[in-house]
Amino acid sequence: MFNPTISYISMAVTLAMSSVAFANEQGTEEANIEKISVLGQRLEYNTSATGLMLSVQQTPQSISVIDAQAIQDFALDNVADVVGMAAGINVQKAETSRFFFSARGNPITNFQYDGLPVFYNSFFSEAVSDSILFERVEVVRGATGLLSGAGEPSAAINLIRKKAGFEQQGYVTAKVGSWQNVRLEGDFNTPLNSDGSIRGRVAASIDQGESHVDLAEKDNLQLYTTVGFDLGANTEMNIGIEHAKRRPKGSTWGALPLFYADGSSADDLAISSTTAANWTYWDRDNTSAFVNLAHSFTNGWQLRAEYERRDDKMDGKLLYLSGHPDRDTGLGMSGSSMIYQSDRTLDSARIYADGPFELFSREHRLIVGANLSDQHVTSDSFYAISGDPVGNFLQWDGSVSEPTYADTAITGKNNEEQVGAYIATQLSVTDKLTLVLGNRFSRYDYENEVDSADNYKQTGINTPYAGLVFSPVPTVSIYTSYTEIFQPQNAKDKNDQRLDPVEGSNLEAGVKSTWLDERLLVTAAVFKVEKDNVAVLDPSFTEPLPDGSFPYIGKKGTQSKGFEVEVSGQVTDSFNANFSYAHTKSEDENGDPFATHNPEHLVKLSGMYDYNEAFKFGVNAHWQNEIYNENVGPNNAYRAEQASYWLVNMMARYKFTDQFSGQMNINNVFDKKYYSSIDFYNQGFFGAPRNIEASVRYQF
Repeated sequence: MFNPTISYISMAVTLAMSSVAFANEQGTEEANIEKISVLGQRLEYNTSATGLMLSVQQTPQSISVIDAQAIQDFALDNVADVVGMAAGINVQKAETSRFFFSARGNPITNFQYDGLPVFYNSFFSEAVSDSILFERVEVVRGATGLLSGAGEPSAAINLIRKKAGFEQQGYVTAKVGSWQNVRLEGDFNTPLNSDGSIRGRVAASIDQGESHVDLAEKDNLQLYTTVGFDLGANTEMNIGIEHAKRRPKGSTWGALPLFYADGSSADDLAISSTTAANWTYWDRDNTSAFVNLAHSFTNGWQLRAEYERRDDKMDGKLLYLSGHPDRDTGLGMSGSSMIYQSDRTLDSARIYADGPFELFSREHRLIVGANLSDQHVTSDSFYAISGDPVGNFLQWDGSVSEPTYADTAITGKNNEEQVGAYIATQLSVTDKLTLVLGNRFSRYDYENEVDSADNYKQTGINTPYAGLVFSPVPTVSIYTSYTEIFQPQNAKDKNDQRLDPVEGSNLEAGVKSTWLDERLLVTAAVFKVEKDNVAVLDPSFTEPLPDGSFPYIGKKGTQSKGFEVEVSGQVTDSFNANFSYAHTKSEDENGDPFATHNPEHLVKLSGMYDYNEAFKFGVNAHWQNEIYNENVGPNNAYRAEQASYWLVNMMARYKFTDQFSGQMNINNVFDKKYYSSIDFYNQGFFGAPRNIEASVRYQF
């Protein structure tokens, strides 16, 4: 068994320290601007962590970037696929249409669009947003409460949309794959006047096909257009609109039983097994519009204002199966179904000013900003009048008749608002030492229009941030950072009341160094997270609450600690590579293992080799150690397990001409059977078996 150890972080630190000596021998004098990230993406600066325009190397947190080239190479069609490439990020597919993310032992709830924080909702699922929308995805590990306010100390996922550029160019791609999957996508950019001061870009995709899960089908449409305007020499405005229409069939709500009635493992069920019926679906319509305005002053300062409106609609007929079937007869499962309809509107806005200032004959940077997130969700749940007959689950094919539903809905109406103001500065203490200080004051307000007893409001939330970066030479930075966290949660207890917010702190220290003329970046970090009131499923209740969720209890005194190592960039002119290893150990207040459904060890490898100008091929691989979940199964008396496993994906592309190319992708090359999730409702969802996709691309 592969067993990574602390030697990896020792190796990274050794490499970093070695580069100090190397740089001194070379007499390097010029300032370093970090340009390295996943698979060679060159990034001049990053604002996802602190808002300040800092290079990746001068940011006192761990950052990974998945760029457009990686998205194309490995056929990453949605956000979940893209984020799964990032170091230390664990992606769980728990249903046919729902994903969950975690890092450093904690769930990821911080999503941003172009740096603008939004409320993440797994039901409306930003996770399945089409990758055709994005130029790149930035992942900042650790807490980012300075910008987003409420949030987990896990990571922030910043989705950077495509912008209209000055050159006329574009591409069209056609893909066909396993399970009759067909995907068409295109992207076209052009200046709209002679000097390019007005420019436009349109992108679209159609994605249809079946799945490795019986009955499950997808039918997705994604449209996107954006226009950029130069309103003067120093002022730019961008507007855009996106619309997604998803019409899946055979959608699951929940997953498969992990155990038979006798307590034996049900992992011998077929990968294609489903709990859906032939009438279940989970439709989603998502429309968003945005506008941002940026003005650069002659003194180096920038003023930026942004606004985004998201309108989401959901309509589903869902079936949930629970229980543990008899191994021989398949009997013992019960079903409940409902019609679930929900609408969401989300308004997000931000304004900030950022720039340099002088103090004590040295230049520093300052950012002052404020943001608002205002979400309104309404829902109607029509439950079936009687339970659905399941019969022999071992012969389940989803052909059960559709039940009769109640005429009266269980209605939910809630409003969630967060307002915050923040200030941060990068102080240049010496030529080699910088100090990042910041603070945010927030107000959070949750209102339940149906049950006022569920209301929650807190003002004066204080979120401090501090970071220290020491650069003995331009190619090396050694850093530490600290911040506190505050995270309201939607989890409810057995009395249908929301749990109190999660509170805690996050501490990180690390080193970053560049090699090979800044083409290769080596990073290593250690971290410690402490949290109170973490939601865990209440083991004494197995039936859902009126809104379809399950009751939780709050756990105090949890902590996660560990380290991460990442090496990424251009090793040679023809070879790009990325290696990462993340180790996280989570414990509760008694020192017992906690959140064991997340891997303690996570390894990711990627490599792309240009054999010649026409042919390139690549591999990406993922390894994680055993995960488990205690006190589940019949009478909550068993332990669910997923043994350690490797997943390997491969690709190859051949350019027939400068404009026309063909590509082949093979995922799960060795056809590994594994659970992608074992904790959601204490059920299991199998990952996809081996699958193949062929595509052609015309670029102009």
